[in-house]
Amino acid sequence: MQLVKLLRLLIPAALLVAASVGASATSAAAYGQPDHPLAQIELSANCNNPDFPLCQQVGLGGIWLWIEIDAGGSGDVAGAGCGHIRGVGGGAGSIRGDITWTKSTGVPQGAFAAWTDPTNTYYVVALGPGEAFAFPVTVGHYSAMPVPAVAIQLQVAP
Repeated sequence: MQLVKLLRLLIPAALLVAASVGASATSAAAYGQPDHPLAQIELSANCNNPDFPLCQQVGLGGIWLWIEIDAGGSGDVAGAGCGHIRGVGGGAGSIRGDITWTKSTGVPQGAFAAWTDPTNTYYVVALGPGEAFAFPVTVGHYSAMPVPAVAIQLQVAP
């Protein structure tokens, strides 16, 4: 199930991103600056159903990302990841830093894609060591809600 794989990768990836780029990142350039932005990707993934097997595996919580795709294979990421244990509490962490990306026809081996691009073209974004996600290049809104309290929303904008 693609959704299960996405959430299983995204929540640990959020922690990796926060640990690897959060401590060493310089401030990210704002969208529209001279770094020649090509696209924005907004991702919201929430797993808050304790009865859903995926939420049992990755834990309850979510990740929210804004990614700027800049010309030349660079970009910026900003967002947050959180986790919680029912009846105990939890916490959140900031995600901020620089990313690298490539454009690909088809999803490259080793990259994870939750949605199919109608043109079979993807922004392949490295979010952490060994973690690559393929986001559709086609502008639009993509959504998956397999059970109550589990939702993934993706927006690709120019």
